[in-house]
Formats: sequence, structure tokens, C-alpha cells
Amino acid sequence: MKKRLLTSIAAAVMLTSTTLPVANNVAPHSHKVSAATMEQNAFLSKTAKQAEKAAKKYGVYPSVMIAQAIIESGWGQSGLAVNSNNLFGMKADDSWPGESYLARTREEKDGKSYYINARFRKYNSLKESFEDNGKKLREGVSWQPLRYQGAWLENANTYAEATKALTGTYATDSKYDVALNSRITSHNLNQYDPVISKTTKYYTVEKSGSVYNWPTDHSVAKAVGSVKSGEKVTVTKTITFHDGSSRMYIEGKGWINGTSLTKGKTTTSEPSTQAPKGATKVEKNLMHNAYVYDAKGKKIKGKMYKISDEAGSKLIATYGTKTIKKKPYYRVGENEYIAAGNIDGTLRFLKHNAYVYNQYGNRDNTLKHKKNEQVATYGSAVKINGKKYYRIGIRQYIKKSNFM
Repeated sequence: MKKRLLTSIAAAVMLTSTTLPVANNVAPHSHKVSAATMEQNAFLSKTAKQAEKAAKKYGVYPSVMIAQAIIESGWGQSGLAVNSNNLFGMKADDSWPGESYLARTREEKDGKSYYINARFRKYNSLKESFEDNGKKLREGVSWQPLRYQGAWLENANTYAEATKALTGTYATDSKYDVALNSRITSHNLNQYDPVISKTTKYYTVEKSGSVYNWPTDHSVAKAVGSVKSGEKVTVTKTITFHDGSSRMYIEGKGWINGTSLTKGKTTTSEPSTQAPKGATKVEKNLMHNAYVYDAKGKKIKGKMYKISDEAGSKLIATYGTKTIKKKPYYRVGENEYIAAGNIDGTLRFLKHNAYVYNQYGNRDNTLKHKKNEQVATYGSAVKINGKKYYRIGIRQYIKKSNFM
């Protein structure tokens, strides 16, 4: 993306019959945002619904998109916005199949500014402009598809986290998030945002169907697995939109529309355990969902310890250990045990260098384990976006295929 250095207001002042506005500019951060004028209210009434639709389709924050449009287009008053419905300063490269609009724009290299004439995308409507920006935020750029992943609804729990993720990626201005946040708070733009809940809930699948890698429209996302009618699932994140619809993340599987699940039905609950008499209590950090077994190694129906990927772990009371069928278990109650591997982990050797992924299958390029390194894994492998992973830490996973 280009440098955002001049203000949209300044760009409007520079307009002449032959000089076109600078696109993609961020207003100076000392600029005080005043109460909305009639023109600004008119702009919001035209764009809010379009932003909501595009944001829901691509799984991003409407408030962030509107704030971007405000800054980039000077409340829709820039020549680029007026003449080509381009609210985001989107350039027209060789891959753009539509019409284009020539504009004079300011660039920066090695700290020095210069001007060029550039082609920008021309849209038939503001709706198309929001659609294109939503697509850009989700799909990134050709050389870096995950460039804006920090701004996605599944990764950013607030609009502030999203704007921070766009700083230095969408815009080079180190205070781009400050500029966006000031517009969002001053004009209450977060009223258009969905509600995100990280409360763990248990459901029954009402109708069979696919699960997806993203909480977007299915036309945008990729099917990575499926669930069957009657299957018991754990939901660790719910995104509820203004129209009442929702998308839910099924732990270890993927995203699904809320209508596919039976609301309010809990499949399992936290075990109600009774401390063994005279036993010493020791709290242990549970790192993986754990079934509860009796002293003969038989699974106790309806009892299971659950942890969400958001919480990452859970402290539980244990009362010593026991070997059952040659495998170690922790005692958690009278005649109740859980496999020790869910707490202590199992050491495994890596046969390849391996990256670390989060609970959504997104890779952390800063974390990498080396070939032949011994890594503790917790519990059995889980499926994320159709692939099997071992959990190695709080919200940290390595592909099962990397282990010996």
C-alpha cells in the first residue's frame, strides 16, 4: 500500500481542474475530530449498511472499514471518491479488469516525497468499493495473502486490535491505528460491529454440513471438514451479527453457521468430583480436554474436563497417580481418573523443522522447532482446518506429520 501522509482535507484543498486528490491518506493525529456535520451524517447513512454487508461477508470489522473510508476519502469528498466511487484509494494494477481513473498521488521513498500519476480502480457504486476493500483485508496481497490476518474477526477480539494489526501493514504510518480509533470513538462506529463471545458452550449438531476455515460467507471460505446430525460439539467462540445470525467456532474443527447447532443444549458438563478421603490435593495444569475414567480404565459417561482454546489451560485438583492398563493416570476424585498425558505431556521427536500454529491454524513465523528436537505434546492429536495437530502449549500446535 502507499504512504498515507497528507490529510484527506488537505487533498480536497489541493483540487483543481487538472490536479486530482491524493488517495489513501491519513489525517494528522493532532487534528481534532469534531461532532458530525450534516454531510458526515449523510456519508454514514450511505456507507454504514454497505460496510456491514461487506464486513460480514469477509469477516472483518465494519467500524474499521468505515473509519478507513472516512480517512482515505475525506468523508467521501475527495475527487477519487466523487469521480470513481473509490473510498479506499485502491490502485488499478494489471490484474484489475474494470475501468480506471487517473489521479496525481504523493509517494515517499527514503524519507523524500514525490508525486506520480497513477491509475486507481473505478467502481459503479460505493457498495463495490466496500466489497473490494473487504476482499483486500481478507485475501491480502499476492505476495503475502495473510498480510492483514490480524484484523480478521477470528483473530482480533476488538476493533482496536484490528486497527493495530493494520498499522505498518495496510498503512506505513506508525499511528494509523490512532487515526482510525479516533474516528471510531468520535462517531460511535463500533455500534455496527458484531458481538464476539469467547464463552465455551456445548451444542448438538442439528443438521449435517460442512465446517469452514474462516467465519466468512461460504463463498469466501474453504470447507475443511464436516459434522453430522446429532454430533456433540464444543464451541469456543461465537460471532453474532446485527441481523441476529451467528458464526461459531467448533473446537478442533472449524467455523459453522449458528443455525446448524441446537441452541442451549449442553452436551457435557464439568465433572462433579468428590475428593478422596485422606488424599493430598495437588493442583495441576490441564492442557487438553480429558475424559474421566474409572479404576478399570472404563470411560465414565457424561464426565469430561473441558478447556477452551482461548483460555488455553485449566487448573484442576489431583490426588496422586495410578497405573491403569500400563498407562499413567492422575486421580481426580473417588474412582475417577484422567490420562496423565493431558497434564504432563508426551515427549516426541521431530523428524522435520516445524512451525508453530494457533488454534485457528494460523502460522506464527517467529516460532520454529528444529529437526530431532524433543517436544512435549498434550493429549491426542486434534483436527484444525482438516489437518491433524499435536498441542504443545497454550494456543500452540505443531502438525502431527512433523513428528516421528
